[in-house]
Amino acid sequence: MSASTPLAPAAEPERAAVTPAELIHRHLLGVWRYLRMHGASAHEADDLAQEAFVIALQKGATDLDPPATATFLRRTARFLFLRHRRNRRDAVELADAVDALWTQDCAHDDGDALVASLRHCVEQLQGRARAALQRCYGLDDVASTRHAAAAAELGLQPNGLKTLLQRTRQLLKACIERNQR
Repeated sequence: MSASTPLAPAAEPERAAVTPAELIHRHLLGVWRYLRMHGASAHEADDLAQEAFVIALQKGATDLDPPATATFLRRTARFLFLRHRRNRRDAVELADAVDALWTQDCAHDDGDALVASLRHCVEQLQGRARAALQRCYGLDDVASTRHAAAAAELGLQPNGLKTLLQRTRQLLKACIERNQR
């Protein structure tokens, strides 16, 4: 090479922008789970995720690589959720804690491993614990019922059901932690 020839940087391969359908298919489940971790109801998560995707499309997030797009969508969803809960003082602290948990446990696969672990742990439950989860959270195609009705069906007082659910959640947490080791 002669002294007068400038060194040209290596050309980066052109990255094709993804279609809106591909963007949604690739990231919807992760954004929805992220919003649910923040405490959004299923309906709120649906609405906020939709709004986050509209903003992403308006801002050109289809031109980013997938990890950057996922980060953009999560940050947008976080902003929208906090705006939605703006009158709650603890919302930002909770959002920071959720972000730390998401980064630690879910960022690499949008929470798929955590959900699989939870399903495995729920399958191991038996008796009243499993029945309480089924009735209160609508698991295994059992329609969720109100806590008072679920307590009556299980022969418990409402406080007894609350205690049973707390213990069951502790068991599930311990099971998930064992599975992640």
